[in-house]
Amino acid sequence: MTDALSPRILADPGAWVGALLRHARLPLAAASILSALSYLVVGLIPAVLGAVVDTGLAHGLTARLLPGLAALVGLGLLGAVVGSLAEMFSMGAWACGWQPSGRGAAHRLGEHPRAVTRAMAGGDVVSTVTTDADAIGELMYFASNVIASLIATLVVGVLMVRMDAGLGLLVLLGVPVVLLLIAGLLKPLNRRMSHQREEQGRLTTVTTDVVAGLRVLRGIGGEPVYSARYAEASARVRDAGIKVASTQALLAAIRAGAPMILTAVVVGATASAALDGRLSAGEFVAFYGYTTFLIWPMGALADLMQFMTRAWVGTKKVARIAATAPLVDDGAVDPDARLDPGGDLVDTATGVRLRGGAMTGLVCARPGASAALAERLGRPDDTAAVTLGGTDLRRVPVAEVRRAVVVSGARAEAFAGPLAGEVLGEAVPLAPARDLEELVALYSGPLRPDATRAPAPLTPERKADAARALRVAAAGDVVDSLGGLEGQLAEKARNLSGGQRQRVALARAVARRAPVLVLVEPTSALDSHTEALVARRLRAEREGLTTVVVTASPLLLGRCDEVVLLEAQDGAAGAGGAGKAGAGAAEGAGAAEGTRSAAGGGLRELARGTHRELSALAAYAAVVGRGGAVREDAVRGGGAS
Repeated sequence: MTDALSPRILADPGAWVGALLRHARLPLAAASILSALSYLVVGLIPAVLGAVVDTGLAHGLTARLLPGLAALVGLGLLGAVVGSLAEMFSMGAWACGWQPSGRGAAHRLGEHPRAVTRAMAGGDVVSTVTTDADAIGELMYFASNVIASLIATLVVGVLMVRMDAGLGLLVLLGVPVVLLLIAGLLKPLNRRMSHQREEQGRLTTVTTDVVAGLRVLRGIGGEPVYSARYAEASARVRDAGIKVASTQALLAAIRAGAPMILTAVVVGATASAALDGRLSAGEFVAFYGYTTFLIWPMGALADLMQFMTRAWVGTKKVARIAATAPLVDDGAVDPDARLDPGGDLVDTATGVRLRGGAMTGLVCARPGASAALAERLGRPDDTAAVTLGGTDLRRVPVAEVRRAVVVSGARAEAFAGPLAGEVLGEAVPLAPARDLEELVALYSGPLRPDATRAPAPLTPERKADAARALRVAAAGDVVDSLGGLEGQLAEKARNLSGGQRQRVALARAVARRAPVLVLVEPTSALDSHTEALVARRLRAEREGLTTVVVTASPLLLGRCDEVVLLEAQDGAAGAGGAGKAGAGAAEGAGAAEGTRSAAGGGLRELARGTHRELSALAAYAAVVGRGGAVREDAVRGGGAS
């Protein structure tokens, strides 16, 4: 995207429309000139036709008619050629409005997806990138027609005034009256279309949600609830659409009826002038043709008014995406700040310290609270301070933080494509760019179109990395079911079970080999045998590296060097009573470290120690699901390598 179409301008609707008009100035100018020529060619047909009528009435069917008839044929052919060229450049102007708007919104979404989806519903974002961008392109398309319409109207008006000043002024004054009637409906139409656009975005969100969770909905019998929600949202869209339709229907009636009324008035006045002898029969025909012709440019002006309303609604939606502030930026970077990847990881909001180079489990009776803490460790936004090795992550460039700290959330996301590419991610090089001839040959040949996006062939080293990560995640069955590392995953990996998708997501996180890895419920969908296998292999793979696991699984917790028991607070509870109770329980646990009250962020540390030591705590056993101590050999047993 050029500097003239920068995201900063995209965030201002008015400035963005102006920038698009400047960006599309060449196709707009060409389309306007050609459209004006096309209009003028059509506008001259009534004059030539009137001359032919007068010649025929005066001289009969003689050779004198041939020049006029030849002129009519020539004007028709010229109009067809010029009109085709005008349409081509008008489509170019449409692309100059649609492509930068859709691409700019999509790029902003790609750069800051969390910020955009937090500010707008997912369905609204999809509609903005597609439907709203197209509406902006349509504005560019009709803009060229309007310029041509104004030129044609002016030229034809001059011709009419020269024939009869009174009748010409009647037409030229009647056209603005018709346009004012149309413009009067634009404000209520704009308001109602904006409301309908909001409701349509909500309906799209409901639809995309059910597509993502259809399998879960069917499993829990939630289809009736969803159907009711969809019917309610659909009814709101219908009601909003009915209000828009009533205004649009009135607008369409005025657009169709007002020009016809004007034409009838002009024809009546022209016929009266012809009967009085002020106009010849040919001039009468020409005047009727001129008046009928003016309906065309008037329709173009009305179209612009209507599409301007729709495009303005879309431009504000696109600007809303562009104006969304990123959740993280490098504005507070300290050039002298350095991360110590092996240092302790500290969440200053709660005071929880996670030892560097160790595998630490986080346990809480409210999984959402501990998961939020885990997400915070990866700097999802700049509201809370997290330090690594004593350095605030906000003082370090975002790219460096992403390389040092990897957070794998509880939701196992996956994309379509080769299994190895899904595991290795950005480590897989993309295929070299192809020129237009190669793409045409590819799409017309036997290969599938998605081959244009296929990654380059994997090297043996990359295949070994993917295989190793999949082995840590105990995902051998995934490899077998897909026919190898090059096997294809369907959209959102729908050809895998929930547990398989979870293991692929775990393998993807492990493959990064980040100094700090944070996992949120990485084995919640696995059976105990597979979970024990994953726990053992994960511990071996991450030996000496900082690993944080949010889980209530004793199989995973038993592999941790240290476990931190957290307590979620409803408010800013004091440390007193709860802290003493926690300390007493910790003393009863033997070697478990006493409580440190670290109020803040809705969480506080209740106790820490090994899984065996904390198992004596009633609060811990209630979360993990086992009362008393758990035999270490039972935790560490099970599953062959």
